[in-house]
Amino acid sequence: MKFWQSLAFCELEQAAELAKLAEELGFHGVSFGDHLVTTKTQVDQYFYTDSGQIFWHPETHWPDPWVICAALARETKHLRFLTTVYVLPMRESFNAAKAISTAAYLSDNRIILGVGVGWQKTEFELTGHDFRTRGRRVDEQLEVMRKLMSGEMVEFHGRFHDFPPLQMSPGTTRPVPIFIGGDSDAAFRRAARHDGWLGLRHAEDELPPLLAKVRQAREAAGTLDRPFDVWATVRDPQPGTFERIEAMGVTMTNGTHFLVDGKARPSSLDFKKRRMEEFARLHIRASSSA
Repeated sequence: MKFWQSLAFCELEQAAELAKLAEELGFHGVSFGDHLVTTKTQVDQYFYTDSGQIFWHPETHWPDPWVICAALARETKHLRFLTTVYVLPMRESFNAAKAISTAAYLSDNRIILGVGVGWQKTEFELTGHDFRTRGRRVDEQLEVMRKLMSGEMVEFHGRFHDFPPLQMSPGTTRPVPIFIGGDSDAAFRRAARHDGWLGLRHAEDELPPLLAKVRQAREAAGTLDRPFDVWATVRDPQPGTFERIEAMGVTMTNGTHFLVDGKARPSSLDFKKRRMEEFARLHIRASSSA
């Protein structure tokens, strides 16, 4: 089992220290969420809470994930970086590919592109992208961006993208792994065509039927023989949770959280360090010594 530490909702000035500590403690990597803005009044339902309400405030930091990945790569040696999740369809593909490939190049291939289709229609309206076609567009975007990030001379003629031979440089020296978040049938099919599935904020007993759907999608796509990762965050893990989900086929999971009373509130660097150290003592070191 590979453990990741989420730096979502973290104050930006604390990120470098926490990334370095994560590497020292044996975390495989750190992850980041993605939003452009938080509206004063929430008008779109948030998929990942029972209430449909978000649990952060407008002052919560949401740095650009590829800028912070590149910055933290300079502060660490082995730590990986993952987006959980990057809302790709509210971006234009060329600029997204340029940012991601640059971060991959500067980090020596230590990034994973975790992609979701997004839930906040408001952000799509602000950026001028169609919320209704986001699933179809993201499928084509991922195909286009793999070509662009290769650094080779490529062309594409599709529904949403149409361009003659061109080259984006520098290309990546290895393909950027792509994980797909979401629990819709379309998300499972999308994940099966790529390198992994992201299970976001599920209870332990919700995972078995979801993992069965992931396997069914991979079987239908004919990709069961390919390497594939399953990253899952478990709400309220109990003793033995990580061992049980590993037996289910989960290969990666999240570490501790920095929430206060269930909310993303400002907290001290010492508070976050203590939580990470305690988690590492209980799980990472115990796992490595088993």
